Amino acid sequence: MVTPLSSIAVEAQSSNPNLFVSAENSFFENHFFGSMVVEVVIRDSNISDTDEGKGEPDVTLNGKTLRMVQASDGNWYAYFASKEKAQIADATQAAGSGEGLDFGAFCGNDTPASVFGISFSDTDGVAIPVDGGISGTTQGTASFNACGGGPPASSPNQNNVVRQPRSPNSNPTVPLGQIGIAAGAWPFIQLFSFNDNVSIIYNKGGGSQKVDLSYSDIPNTSLMLDRNGYPKGAEAFVTIRDMQLNQDPTSVDSWTFNINSPRTTFYQAFTEAGTNAANGGSGLVDLNPYLGSLGFEKNGNLGMNLGSVAVLKTNQRQPVSSVTTGMTSYTQIVTLVESEPNSGIFESFDFNDKSTIGISSNAPRGQSASIEYNSKSTSLVAGSSTASLLLGTQTGQLKPGQKVTITLIDSDQNLNQGAREDLDVFRSSAIIPTLQIGNPVTLEKASSVTFYPQSTSFVGGTSFSATVPDKNSDRLILAASASTNITFEKITLDLGITAGTLQSLLIDTPTQGTNWINYDLRSFEQQLGVTSFSDTKMVLYFGGLGLNPVSIIGGGEISSTKGFVQISNAATNDIKLRSPSSSIFLEIDFDASDNDVGVGTVSIEQDTQPIVFDLFSFGEKSGQRFNNAIYRAELEETSNNSGTFTGTIEYAVINQLNQVDPTFIKSLRIIDNEIKFLVNDKLTDEKGINLAYSDVANVGVTIGISSKTDITAHSGSVTLEKQTYRFGQPVVVLLTDPDLNTKHDIVDVYSVVDSQGSLADDTVGDTSGNILLEIRIKGFRYHRCTINGVEHGGLASTGFSLVETGPGTGVFKGSFKMPSQICSEDRTRLISPAGGSIEVSYFDFRDSSGQPREIGLTFQKLSSGPVLNIPKIEESAIIIKSTEIRDAFNRPVLQKSTVGQKLNFVTEISNNDQQSQSYSYIIQVRDQNNSIVDLRWVNGKVDPAKKNIATILWEPILPGNYTVEIFVWDGIDSATPLTKKTEYAINVGSR
Repeated sequence: MVTPLSSIAVEAQSSNPNLFVSAENSFFENHFFGSMVVEVVIRDSNISDTDEGKGEPDVTLNGKTLRMVQASDGNWYAYFASKEKAQIADATQAAGSGEGLDFGAFCGNDTPASVFGISFSDTDGVAIPVDGGISGTTQGTASFNACGGGPPASSPNQNNVVRQPRSPNSNPTVPLGQIGIAAGAWPFIQLFSFNDNVSIIYNKGGGSQKVDLSYSDIPNTSLMLDRNGYPKGAEAFVTIRDMQLNQDPTSVDSWTFNINSPRTTFYQAFTEAGTNAANGGSGLVDLNPYLGSLGFEKNGNLGMNLGSVAVLKTNQRQPVSSVTTGMTSYTQIVTLVESEPNSGIFESFDFNDKSTIGISSNAPRGQSASIEYNSKSTSLVAGSSTASLLLGTQTGQLKPGQKVTITLIDSDQNLNQGAREDLDVFRSSAIIPTLQIGNPVTLEKASSVTFYPQSTSFVGGTSFSATVPDKNSDRLILAASASTNITFEKITLDLGITAGTLQSLLIDTPTQGTNWINYDLRSFEQQLGVTSFSDTKMVLYFGGLGLNPVSIIGGGEISSTKGFVQISNAATNDIKLRSPSSSIFLEIDFDASDNDVGVGTVSIEQDTQPIVFDLFSFGEKSGQRFNNAIYRAELEETSNNSGTFTGTIEYAVINQLNQVDPTFIKSLRIIDNEIKFLVNDKLTDEKGINLAYSDVANVGVTIGISSKTDITAHSGSVTLEKQTYRFGQPVVVLLTDPDLNTKHDIVDVYSVVDSQGSLADDTVGDTSGNILLEIRIKGFRYHRCTINGVEHGGLASTGFSLVETGPGTGVFKGSFKMPSQICSEDRTRLISPAGGSIEVSYFDFRDSSGQPREIGLTFQKLSSGPVLNIPKIEESAIIIKSTEIRDAFNRPVLQKSTVGQKLNFVTEISNNDQQSQSYSYIIQVRDQNNSIVDLRWVNGKVDPAKKNIATILWEPILPGNYTVEIFVWDGIDSATPLTKKTEYAINVGSR
């Protein structure tokens, strides 16, 4: 709920420990005026007992006794008002109406104490809530009489200006209210004639307590708006501060104004809860003609010029748009309700932050409406601001499986400053940031929307207009409304495309890809009363409604108002058989079984209905990669009135194990505040992703803004944690590829296939034969075999799997014990791995260039024993000079390096032989735990009697002590050293 204005401390404040007066208020300078009722409370523990007799506190008003009544809470209460203004206020109401400014019935100060149980001789008279059982009462401006009879009846209550008094103390051990008042007389209002100053004194033993009030025009009366400029469709929060509108100190007051032709003023036309208190009855009285005589000067009168900017609305505190008195109906009404009892702050909005004043959805930019109170006018200006859209940080780079924040700043989307707003797809006023990849089918070209009363027929339909105002988000906005109710069971629409367009999108081979439907029908639930979607089906017709149907979603297949559903292979193949030139129509049937489940109703709708229907495809066809999808970000406002909306975005990269896996595709988040999209190729330069937003800028036209970034695939690398292994020692494989990180918040795991019938058996892969990583020993796969009826396991039997080192790292480890025996290549016998080598092959589905690539690493094994190691270095004609470490500016690094500092390892390689020599220049970086954290190499060739300068760049990302090992081999695969290994210790500090 909106709070800035209401939080101003204008409630009754006390300068005394025991005496509290409702009109004591520093903001309004202790003023009260007109027919306002003032409450006086004595809170004194010395006289608060309710079960034993206590003397009435000595309280005076301008030296006259103010009678006090003890309530059930132990405190003492009294109410007083101006005699003259109370009579004038009461005269505005029919006798006994109990509505409006009805003070009840009047009795003179000479009324005997026997009538009410107490005397009011120091007053100018008293107002009581009932006149039953009492004689001599008067109404309105008639002179007071001494009343007789008694005791008064307990009902009906005619008092409407002290609506929620405390109940008098009814403990049977003491007189009612401690002073013996008659039950029907409470709450009584003591009436006095005032000049300018009123002093209330509590004569307490040990010293008196005093409150001075001024009975005159209310100072600091004002009207405030919640902002300077308003976007289209915004709520306009109007707040009036006027203590004189606080007629009843015990309850929230409500004032309703007809703002033009003619101006009217109604008190309590609606209760605090919003029920009609006096509408249509004799109690609804226009007080505008009486404002002057009631003590109002220029206040109490609200006017507006709506122009083409402002509109009047209803809310919970004013549930209807008009009030009627007699034969006259007032249709331009605004209701303001007090923020809390006795605050003097009156607001146009309710508990749900809905105002009775709003800005038109078609408000022209730069024009204004005006609102006037207390002869001061304020403008409500319609206008737009320029938005900004940011994806992460300006220099941030999206990486697979890592969330990046989307930030939209657009005050035009902050329609209600009292609430946090969500840019939901089903809200017609929301503008949705959208990411489109490829060419999905959307409702961009859809038309001819018709609602049908029966699911089994295309007869009796009602057509409504439909548009796609935002070509980024491609939501179809239906203008479904009717002056009388229209029930429906299904709708149809022309998709505006041909079968050939759809056929070119779909992938018809299930082993090469998948096809999907994305839909959002939440507006039908929110506005049109469709409460169940469990019986919904969707059918495509080709060439005309009812012709050549293809069911794409059957009844019972979905249950929610939005979803992401795979198109079956049968439906895909069926679509392929249709004539490419035929037009396509979509039927959405909410009652597929025709049992009247899911029937909706179009009545007098206050809004339009956005819907979404998209067709996606992912995979490969005819050697071309397909990635056709659209993602809509439902951003959420960071706080009330911030105008800043955020969400997140991340992506996952397809690999050979998940490219046709529906479970993986279903993990995408298509319409969400946390978008997750799919990548199956690098998206750079003109193909870079573009999160687009259709901003209505302050120049009055729609402009497209976007946040663009490149999506690059990553080349993987694989290495063994050690270079020497003995039988029984763990062989640790380290695989680094960010593209394998498919989820930002969990550890990804890739397991070994344990299925003899699969081509990928004993590899990290899947049962369909796709291989991610393979271990070879002695040149062939480390696989299983059965010898003499006994099975001997391969890699699957070791429990090997690639486990991500942490959420979002993209670094994976797996290990197995080096076996002393392995199955031979032909699986006929067991052999020793001695004399062989370990080879690790990683099949990178998309490297940094977007192409598939096999990455291998081989460590050869000594023939002399059961130890895996790199061969001894023979004499070589290749000579290297000591390596220099330089920074990004080619300067020697002389001091300790820091995180993020680029380090170039520069080595001179000379060839003293008579033949050219190819080489791999390799650096391997180990941390202080001797774990490999980086491995990279470059290949080169040096001619006879020549020398080359080889360089490799490394950038540390964490502080610590590192060992950099430098190798020169004749090739990365053969791993034959040409020179001795050199090592360098590097200490990396924090930046």
